[in-house]
Amino acid sequence: MEKTLLFIQGIYDTIDLFVEALSGAFRQMGCTCYQIDIRDEASAMLQLKKRIEEGSIDAIITFNNIGYNLSFFEGKNIWEEQEIPYINILMDHPFHYAYPLMHAPKTSVVFCTDRNHMAFLRRFYPHLKRVDFMPHAGMEADISEYAKAGRCHLCQQGDAYHLSMEERPIDVLYAGGLSKYVAEGLVPDLGAIREFDAFELAQEALADLIQHPSKTTEAAVEGYLRSIGKQYTDKELNHWITELRFIDSYATSFYREQSVRLLVEHGVRVTVFGGGWDRCEWADHPNLIYGGKVLAPQVLELMNHAKIVLNTMTWYKNGIHDRIINGMLAKAAVVTDMSEYLEEALPGHMLISSEACVPGDHIEEMNSKTYAPVGSRSKTAPCLAAFSLPQIQELPELVQNLLDHPEQMEEIARNGYRYAKAHHTWKQRAEYIYEKYLK
Repeated sequence: MEKTLLFIQGIYDTIDLFVEALSGAFRQMGCTCYQIDIRDEASAMLQLKKRIEEGSIDAIITFNNIGYNLSFFEGKNIWEEQEIPYINILMDHPFHYAYPLMHAPKTSVVFCTDRNHMAFLRRFYPHLKRVDFMPHAGMEADISEYAKAGRCHLCQQGDAYHLSMEERPIDVLYAGGLSKYVAEGLVPDLGAIREFDAFELAQEALADLIQHPSKTTEAAVEGYLRSIGKQYTDKELNHWITELRFIDSYATSFYREQSVRLLVEHGVRVTVFGGGWDRCEWADHPNLIYGGKVLAPQVLELMNHAKIVLNTMTWYKNGIHDRIINGMLAKAAVVTDMSEYLEEALPGHMLISSEACVPGDHIEEMNSKTYAPVGSRSKTAPCLAAFSLPQIQELPELVQNLLDHPEQMEEIARNGYRYAKAHHTWKQRAEYIYEKYLK
C-alpha cells in the first residue's frame, strides 16, 4: 500500500544527499515523498502544517534527530500529538546526541549504523522502546555527464557509467578530514572536573584505544573509571562518556592519519579531501595531494576517478562505513580496516597483503578464514582488501601490491560493485524500513 512520507533537508550537504537517495528509493516503491527544506524555516513550517492538517503523513524519516522537537504550540511535540512515527537514522555515535535522544518523541524508531551503538542506546536510553540496527548504505554517481557544482547525478536504477581502472588518474583516495581538529571543540574544561583526574583519564583511555583498537570508546572510559574504584549508575556513566567523547575522535584521527602517512612515506601517492590534512607536520610531502574540502556529492564523483578508495573506520567496531560502499559503487578497489560486522557479512571475501609481510604465527589462522594474499585468486570472489589496525605497518605493501596488479584491482572492484548493489544501497534500506515499520 502506498505511504506518504516526509523528509527534512537543508542543514548538511551529506544529509541532503542521503535524503535524496532514500526518498528516491521510496518513490520507486510507490510512496509519495515530500521534502521540506528548513533553510527557509517559515516556509518549511507552513508546508509542514499543511501536510499535517491534510492528515496525509504516515511517517517522517530523518537523520541525526533533525526536527525531533518541532511544535506548532508551545510544549506540544508534533509527532507525538499527531501520533506520526518519527523514524530517526543516526549516522554517528549516539553520545553525540545526548539531549535530543533524551527528549526524543515517544513515536521514535531509532536506527543505529553500528551494533555497538544500538547496545549503547538500549543501556543508557531505555525509554527508547524501538531501537534497531541498519548498516550504512552507499550511493552510485553517474559521471556520464557533468553535474552542477556541488551536485552529482545519482544512479537510482540500473548501472551507471564508470571509468575503467587505467583511465583513473588518482591512485589512492581518502575522502574525510582529520577529526582531531574537530574534536578540539568537543573538549570540556578538564580541570573543572573534580570527580577524578580527567587529564589522566583522557590520556589512559586514548592509549588504551590505540593499543586495543577493537575496543569501543565507552568501554575504555568505563574500564578506566572502574580501575580507579569509581562505581557510577548508568545515568552518571552516560554523562561522563558523553562529556569525554572527544577521545573517540582523537583515536579515529590517529589511525586515519597513520594510514595515509605510511602510504605517502612508502612512495604511494595519496589524494586526500577534507579538513585538517594541510595542518599535518608532514603536509608538504610530495606524495600527498591535498584537494581541500569538498561537498558530499563531489566525493561520490571523485571516487569514480580513483583506483583505490582507502577507508579507516570512524571507530565503528560492529558496523560498516558508507565510504566503503560508496567506493564499491564507484567501481574502485576498496582497502579498509575491519569490523565485527564486516567479518560476518563478508566471510572469505577479504584480502590481506602477501604472506611475506604477515607474521608467521597468524598465517594458519588467516588461511583457515579463507583470507587470500594479494596476487592469488580467492575462491570466494574478494570484494575488498582488508588490513588490521594492529598490523597497520603492512598497509603500504598491500596497497603497492594492488597498484602493481591492476587485474587484481579490477577483480576486487567488480566483485565489490556487485556486492554493494545487492546488499548496501538505499533501496535495500527503504525496503527494510517499509517492511518492518511502515507496512
